[in-house]
Amino acid sequence: MKVIVYNINQEEKELLALANRKTHKITIITDPLNENTVHFAEAKDVVIIIHQENQLSHSFILKLISLGIQYLILKSKEEFFIDLPIIKNSGIQFHIIKCSDPRLAASLIIKTLDGWENRDQDHMKP
Repeated sequence: MKVIVYNINQEEKELLALANRKTHKITIITDPLNENTVHFAEAKDVVIIIHQENQLSHSFILKLISLGIQYLILKSKEEFFIDLPIIKNSGIQFHIIKCSDPRLAASLIIKTLDGWENRDQDHMKP
C-alpha cells in the first residue's frame, strides 16, 4: 500500500520502518496535517496521522476524500477530535490506535495495513 504518515517523530519513524519490513511504501512527513502538507497525500492509499494536536476538521476529511484516500489511521495516546460521522459516511475505512507504547503502536499500524491490503487483494480475485 502507498502510505503517508504525518507528524511522526524520529523514534516512531524508526520503529515503523522496522515493523514494516519494506512491505508498504511509506512516505514520512514530520509536520502535522495542515493546509501546507495535505497535498502530499495525493496518490496515496492510506493516511496515518500521529498525535494531531488540533481537530481534524470536516474540510480536511473532505480534502482527503477528494485526493482519493481510502484508509485513515489515527494514532494518539489520548482522544482524537474528529468528525467520525463524516468519515463513516464517506466510505473511508479508518482505525484508531490509542497506545502509549511506540513499539506496539508501530506493530499495530503495520498489522492494520497488512489486513487492509490482504482484504483488498481478496476482493480483486475472480
